[in-house]
Amino acid sequence: MLFKRLLLLVAYIAAYGFSYAQSVFMPLNHPAVYSLQRLEIKQGKLADPSHFNTSSGFYRRQFITQYIDSFETGGVKLSKQDFFNMEYIRNDNFEWTHAYTTQSNKKSWGEIFHYKSTFYAVNTPDFKLAVNPVVNLFAASESNNNNPVIINTRGIEMRASIGNNIGIFTRLEDDIMSPNQRTLDFYNEKKVLPGESFLKTSDGKTFNYSRARGYINFNINKYIDMQFGHDNNVIGNGYRTFYMSDFSRPQLFLRTNTHVWKLNYTNIYGSMYRYSPMSNRSGSFNIERHYFATQYLNLQATKNLQFGLFQTISFHSDSIRTRNGFDIEYLNPIIFYKSVENGLNSPDKAILGADFKWNFLRQFQVYGQMVISEMVLAEFIQFNGWAGNKYAIQLGTKCLDIFGVNNLDVQLEYNYVRPYMYTSFDAGNAYVNYNQNMAHPLGANFMEGIGIIRYQPIERLMLKATGMYYIIGRDTGNTNYGSNIGLSYKNIIQTYGNYVGQGIRNDVLLLDLVSSYMLYHNFFIDFQIAYRGSQSELAKFESNSFFIGMGIRWNMVERRWDF
Repeated sequence: MLFKRLLLLVAYIAAYGFSYAQSVFMPLNHPAVYSLQRLEIKQGKLADPSHFNTSSGFYRRQFITQYIDSFETGGVKLSKQDFFNMEYIRNDNFEWTHAYTTQSNKKSWGEIFHYKSTFYAVNTPDFKLAVNPVVNLFAASESNNNNPVIINTRGIEMRASIGNNIGIFTRLEDDIMSPNQRTLDFYNEKKVLPGESFLKTSDGKTFNYSRARGYINFNINKYIDMQFGHDNNVIGNGYRTFYMSDFSRPQLFLRTNTHVWKLNYTNIYGSMYRYSPMSNRSGSFNIERHYFATQYLNLQATKNLQFGLFQTISFHSDSIRTRNGFDIEYLNPIIFYKSVENGLNSPDKAILGADFKWNFLRQFQVYGQMVISEMVLAEFIQFNGWAGNKYAIQLGTKCLDIFGVNNLDVQLEYNYVRPYMYTSFDAGNAYVNYNQNMAHPLGANFMEGIGIIRYQPIERLMLKATGMYYIIGRDTGNTNYGSNIGLSYKNIIQTYGNYVGQGIRNDVLLLDLVSSYMLYHNFFIDFQIAYRGSQSELAKFESNSFFIGMGIRWNMVERRWDF
């Protein structure tokens, strides 16, 4: 009921309109995102908060185009690949630039193929529209999988801007997928695929399903914009994040973003689902809705240094028995959620975090996160492994043009997560959506090292090598060593003496090489080789697989299974 009222409020505000142009957002993991992050480091100063904030995943198409068009190239060492990437961003956002180069050199039929990046486009002062097909055809062979790995995605994507007031985005897809063995193991445990909802399958190996994403967004005034829809939200500077990732199923959400002075402030209110693996369409469902409220404040302290503060709270409708639905206490956009939770004496789960990002020498970036689910300083300084000290730490770096080679970039990242991080006394408040973690895919009780090498030797070719090694303590049966964040921490193994990797130790190595060649705008030919080795004292977690495949993508980002 509350979300219906919020939708009416959105429609009411949008109907009156404002005088600031509106555009939709760049999709998560779009190729332009890394190019923008790289250009920001190369320029030696952070993007203006009124344009976009690279610590979050909210990149307005209009603003990133303005950023590229106004980019000061003087004194910045840019390669021909960088200039190509800048032109790629202009082409992808043709409606927000005056560059004539966005128009197609080939024959067009009216609005069809008139622009390089778009199948069908309308570009007038009062109405802008871009319609594109969505295709992902991929096939692979895996050594420990008797079935071929197949992705067959077909769909359509549409974005539009109405006047200066409203932006609209929708994406509809139909998928046929036979995933790799690791993803099948995830399905057998969770009865859901990463990023998806309820799925029907006849053999437990091949899935045919549809999915949809969409939202409406508009400006409230010069400093505040609002978005309402069904999609993922991402906040964080690293390859992984402890705040909010796109690993889980999309959420219904209302988001506001305020940018003023050197501040960028985001509020997100949304819903999640607790899904029982035993549920199926032939019987009764056990799907319970719960909610989250998130705040993220980012301060641009200097021209190349940012600090961020994060808090989120996860709760469900009967947390204190007197509430029904979304608790309006958490609608306050500037309050400290932990104080509200304490004041209600509720089991709602509050998570606090802080982060930083520092770009220097126009070549390097250092970033980090620390997230606390619960901590008592007196217990922490004794180093006694108290189960209640639940926190996560990330530290990473990006290095551009290493060894003087243009567009040869390296990213290194270390993640450390204590047992029982994110867990709640009430399992219904877990930071989990449809049995998929809202932040890091591994949940808790692990340490992880990641190395990524990106190389763009020529304009249209991107090579990416990824290596990951993590140690995680697995839970089995009814035991709770702190890995599964969907379990209540009422039934922990021990109060003291807890350590990262406790339980059934599992060492996992992932190696992955992807070659992507862009034949024409947003049409990629991919080739992938991967290895995943998993060693454990329990045979259930033992596996070794070699993976090789290739495919084509049109207006789709690369699909990853790196967990």
